[in-house]
Amino acid sequence: MNMGREVLLRSLERQKRLLSASVVLTPADSLPFSLVDRDRTAFLHGLYLTDKVRSRQAQMDAGIQFARRDGIARDIAAIHRLLADSLGADEGTLRVLSGLHAHAATFLSIGTAGQTVLLLSEEGGGHASTRAILHRLGLRTVDFPLDYTRLCIDHAATRTLLRSLKPDFLFVDRSEGLKYEDLSFLGSIDGPVKVFDASQYLAPILTGRYTNPLLWGFDLLLFSLHKSFPGPQKAGIVARTQGELWDRIVSGLNILVSSSHAENSYLVGLTLLRRDWLETYTQRMLETAAELENELARRGLPIVSRNVQGEPDWPGTPHVWLRARSREEAFAYFERLGRTRIHTNYRKLPYNLGYGLRLGTTFSAVAGIDNTDIESVGDVIQATINQGSSTSLRHRVRAIAESARSRAIVPPQYWT
Repeated sequence: MNMGREVLLRSLERQKRLLSASVVLTPADSLPFSLVDRDRTAFLHGLYLTDKVRSRQAQMDAGIQFARRDGIARDIAAIHRLLADSLGADEGTLRVLSGLHAHAATFLSIGTAGQTVLLLSEEGGGHASTRAILHRLGLRTVDFPLDYTRLCIDHAATRTLLRSLKPDFLFVDRSEGLKYEDLSFLGSIDGPVKVFDASQYLAPILTGRYTNPLLWGFDLLLFSLHKSFPGPQKAGIVARTQGELWDRIVSGLNILVSSSHAENSYLVGLTLLRRDWLETYTQRMLETAAELENELARRGLPIVSRNVQGEPDWPGTPHVWLRARSREEAFAYFERLGRTRIHTNYRKLPYNLGYGLRLGTTFSAVAGIDNTDIESVGDVIQATINQGSSTSLRHRVRAIAESARSRAIVPPQYWT
């Protein structure tokens, strides 16, 4: 391939056209609210910036400083305060760059080789990379016991295990789930530091649809800001209380992160202040996921019902799982839908459910897809899975995407 500037620009234009004619149904993608603010923040992108507000003496003692950054440092400190307050936390930071970076930075800061982490496994819906990160850091992991009937953590077996294991940390890093699981029983456990990754749940926690894990007694929340929260590529850490644990995290981040990447921190703050957009987005995201699951089930597609997971009063998530009889069949579904320009995730589902597709509504909710579109989306998915892709089905997807733009939260001129 001749990789010249014009070649790359033409490729970008093509990808943009394809995306604007697609329906994105993946739970790990977001359409950031911050697209509308990037013209205001772009000038910051190449500057080396700190989030520390220092006195003149502290600046001299620091050994290295960059001139005329005091106003930016004050703003970012205020954004960190806004983040913490929004989550009912004492402390917060946006210095980390992604969810997995938050995992590594946190445990490098507060963990010691040889300590034990009671971890949610990938089989139980945990992140595929977390165990490898912890093992690289010299930490020992033991899996939460699972209830394969209710597709959740086995509460009774966990209590029994904790009496003998006495781990140093509890880490619930749920990347997969059809229901938001009530883990309040873990909050009353004394001894281990309790860590919850809220990447898939952040917007519903912020808007009160889900109970905040800090209220259950978790000590730390980690989260990316480009999944369930419609923000830029960034991540955060908040602590329920001030104290030695937080001091260790700050000390670790001082070593592990040099520049605070302030542009995206500003964009997170501006997104947090769009409360009405966040409310609309969260409601639409959760409602359309439930409706999509119902629509696909009504059409006889092999959907895993969220009603089989946990308790009836656990709220639903933006995720939908579609099972297949084999890995090959799951990948064929994935390819057919991709050719029809419906974006999905091919993957092995948790709880021994086999291979299938993971669908979600994080991007589509911002792009304007609401419950009025779901019947048409269901039609296209059913026809594509049963018959394969076709030009007429691609045209239907384009029509759905174009019609939804009138309801888009982020104005279409910023992303189409």
